[in-house]
Amino acid sequence: MTVAGFQIPDRRVAWRWARENLFDGSWNTALTVGMVVLIGVALYGVGNFVFASAEWEAITANRKLFFIGAYPRDEAWRIWAVIYVLAGLGGLSWALWSRISPLLAIGGAIAMIPVFVFMAHGEVALLTLGSLAAFGGGYAFGKTPALSGRYRNTARTVAVFLWIASLPFSWVLLDGVPTRLWGGLLLTMVLTVFGITIAFPFGVLLALGRASTFPVIRLFCVGFIEIVRGVPLITILFMAFFLLPLAIGPERTILFGIPVTGVDTATVQRALAGIVIFAAAYLAEIVRGGLQAVPRGQTEAAKALGLNTFHILGFIVLPQALRAVIPALVGQFISLFKDTSLVLVLALTDLLGAARQVSAQPDFIGRQAETLLFIALIYWIVAFNMSRASQQIEKNLGVGER
Repeated sequence: MTVAGFQIPDRRVAWRWARENLFDGSWNTALTVGMVVLIGVALYGVGNFVFASAEWEAITANRKLFFIGAYPRDEAWRIWAVIYVLAGLGGLSWALWSRISPLLAIGGAIAMIPVFVFMAHGEVALLTLGSLAAFGGGYAFGKTPALSGRYRNTARTVAVFLWIASLPFSWVLLDGVPTRLWGGLLLTMVLTVFGITIAFPFGVLLALGRASTFPVIRLFCVGFIEIVRGVPLITILFMAFFLLPLAIGPERTILFGIPVTGVDTATVQRALAGIVIFAAAYLAEIVRGGLQAVPRGQTEAAKALGLNTFHILGFIVLPQALRAVIPALVGQFISLFKDTSLVLVLALTDLLGAARQVSAQPDFIGRQAETLLFIALIYWIVAFNMSRASQQIEKNLGVGER
């Protein structure tokens, strides 16, 4: 039986599976019963804390701090504009690439922000529902006969360029407020998204440079990768914080790789630079593993056909290499998302920093359990959805199939 795209097994099949895998012997039966008891006790303890003992006033009274930090309320329209654009693009992309039913598409959108919906009230609740409507509108637009038919490939290309353009658009819009006021989930997601986006092409270039036949390029890439991977991220963050202003000058900063004069190098940009340097080194090693998985015979055959180096890399080697290492890449992205909590050492109020500030407030001293459980739920929601998106991409590309 199929419900909303899920295959529901027959009751007799489920019982046969349980009998063969969970109760096929005395030891397995005892182990199954013991684990059920332990899980039940754990769930009872968590449920008793969540619904009976916990004091969630620490969360409800500081929802702004958790989500946007010190970002001014009268400038919050900038954040909502970015959310609406990304929600629309997300719905469009889901319609163009995913084979999942519309019901599950809407469910995926809701699953991305259940905590926000739970905490929202008044105007924020209406804006949240508006973002869901933007997602649904983008999905419906992507499912129109023209885009889902003869113009599907063109629509996908346009969607990719729109995603690329949305990044500088989002930064410029959010940068209307000084970055020192960014905080909470907003800062965590900015560091994650821009860190991944900027580090990925650098990681690919480092991987290609490490495999280069030019000694100078190869030695530089090897030295960079090994040095960065040999030190912890917190060291890279401190180096970026103290050395970056000395390297580019006190009145210069780098925005999307472009030197801009007359702007002070803010702490957020320094932290982002450190994250990019760290992530690029690790991504380079993952991509290098994918490059080694491509048979040399394909490269030799491409050369025999007269293809130049750029065509070989762009159309033959890199597509296969990146396809083979999608699970490892997404695992590194998830790890980077969680590692952004280390910017706390630079006095930035990310999601973990917001939890620490709340637990230090006089009215909520000693309420660390509630705040940590709340941010842990947010981390899990984002990481879980990144993992599910990775599985969908693997399924669409046939990773692991022969």
